[in-house]
Amino acid sequence: MTDSGKTLVRFQSPSSTKLLTRVLEHPALVAAVRELPPFALGRLIDSIGLEGAGELVALATTEQLQGVFDRDLWAAARAGEDEHFDPARFALWLEVMLEAGETAVVERLTELPLDLITLAVHRLVLVVDIDALALEMSDAGDESSLVEKALEGWLSEEWEEFRLMAKDSRAWDTVLTALFALDRDHHDRLRSILECCASMTLASLEDDGGLIQALTAEEMLEGDTLASRDDRRAAEGYVAPADARSFLALARAGHAYKEGRDPVTRAYFREVQSGTTAATSKRPQAAAESGNTSADLAGLMQLINRASGEPVITAPRLLVAATSQPSVEQEAARTLDSALELLAAEYPDVYALRIEELSYLANVLLSGYARHGRRLRPVEATEAALTICNLGLERVLAELRLSPRESHRDLAVATPRVVQALRAVPADRLFRIAWRQVHDQPAQWSDA
Repeated sequence: MTDSGKTLVRFQSPSSTKLLTRVLEHPALVAAVRELPPFALGRLIDSIGLEGAGELVALATTEQLQGVFDRDLWAAARAGEDEHFDPARFALWLEVMLEAGETAVVERLTELPLDLITLAVHRLVLVVDIDALALEMSDAGDESSLVEKALEGWLSEEWEEFRLMAKDSRAWDTVLTALFALDRDHHDRLRSILECCASMTLASLEDDGGLIQALTAEEMLEGDTLASRDDRRAAEGYVAPADARSFLALARAGHAYKEGRDPVTRAYFREVQSGTTAATSKRPQAAAESGNTSADLAGLMQLINRASGEPVITAPRLLVAATSQPSVEQEAARTLDSALELLAAEYPDVYALRIEELSYLANVLLSGYARHGRRLRPVEATEAALTICNLGLERVLAELRLSPRESHRDLAVATPRVVQALRAVPADRLFRIAWRQVHDQPAQWSDA
């Protein structure tokens, strides 16, 4: 009981149903849905549950959904491994999108990248060219009966010269409904998709060389789709698992680079720079086209924060700025925290760059590192990046014969040297300085 006689009540996140109702009952929040960055929209949908978020999905733009798909449709078995397309998840999205009607689904299927839709169809449906298959089987002799037997009993449907068969019976009705709806309005697009799928299927039924060819074609299709997705995500600040692994390997090897930055980091910031330029050029036009001043974006973001239990990072590049930094009681983070605060006051442009670099490093750990066999959460990755860079900064200060503790006890003396050290040395270099040590002795930072 409090002094006023009122009982203290533990804060509870709103249920998924209440959260959805809260959004849909307020026009300003509904309007804000279409202004959410994809990452925030994805978090909102996660909080509600995809199966119950059909009304929100219908409100979203195709551009938003593509950004959500880039995050949601690809997964790795373990942290640091390459991500692969999840066809079952796409089928669930397709089912949710169909709640808005076939016309809405057709609009999505024509606006989303063709490679993505082709990959999804190929993973969910076995598409065969009936005439080509018959010719192939006639040449196969006794093996043709084995192929015929293998194809018996499948859920199937014929479309012109193609037979479509279900690879996943649970998604069959959903996929078939969407494809036939696409056929009514965009026949040529569906034909292009099915021809590509049939070509890969036919090659897989040929001899060993044909099977290799089919697998190569399928891998190329997924690879091309993944590359396009990684390009979009890189411009927003994401780090691909392969790049994260490369950076950590280079850091552990202890290479020195004349330019100060390793090749992976240089490439990352080039992508971010080009993405920022493109986004800036589009922003005025998008704002003019929207003309919407009634959207309560801030209110919607607060709802998402409360539902998810931690700050929503609207873009990976804002990771460090958006998440809580380690407590000042943690000795491991004090030197860097103080230096950043002082840098912000004296050199705000350099401070902004260091925050970008720390966000990059946190994303490297999110994408390429596992602690005790599991991925790090965003807050954990942020704290780890800060702690490792702090160790690197302490080593730099040691070379200057400046004690980290001295930097706190006698700021009047230490401040110029601490600030100049952080001003001169990028955060990614601080990370590289310390990474070999912390990789070999993880106890000193992993529990920080």
